[in-house]
Amino acid sequence: MWPELPERGVYTLVICLEKGLAFDAGSLGRVVLRPGFYLYTGSGLGPGPLSLRGRVRRHLGARKKPFWHIDYLLEQSGARVVAVVASPSLIKEECRVNQALIEGLEAEVPVRGFGSSDCRSGCPAHLLYAGREDPSEAVLATYRRLGLRPVLLRPGR
Repeated sequence: MWPELPERGVYTLVICLEKGLAFDAGSLGRVVLRPGFYLYTGSGLGPGPLSLRGRVRRHLGARKKPFWHIDYLLEQSGARVVAVVASPSLIKEECRVNQALIEGLEAEVPVRGFGSSDCRSGCPAHLLYAGREDPSEAVLATYRRLGLRPVLLRPGR
């Protein structure tokens, strides 16, 4: 899967919802999301399935038993990952990237705590609503502004 994808680092999934969704998301309970584009930022710094490649493979792979909040969203038939922005890193950068996306893209927090239950930086969520237009290029530019070396990958192309 994508040799240009870093083994370890930070990533943002760009997720398109053509219609609104309502679903149960584990400990968060019932979640309601409106149509549009969502950004989910995470990191993969460990070996194997905990690496960036392992995390992205899980997110894009066949349905699995939901464990993370994002698993509950991605198992919905109306949710589609349209892009992955990723950058190599040996330290956790997800909170810095997430905050820059909130500020730079004026992204909104749709559900407090979504994807950030283990966050130590006070992020309100690691899932953001980015509006009705594909924000992939803006996410790429945000990574670059932070001094990261991102790649933009589009599943299915």
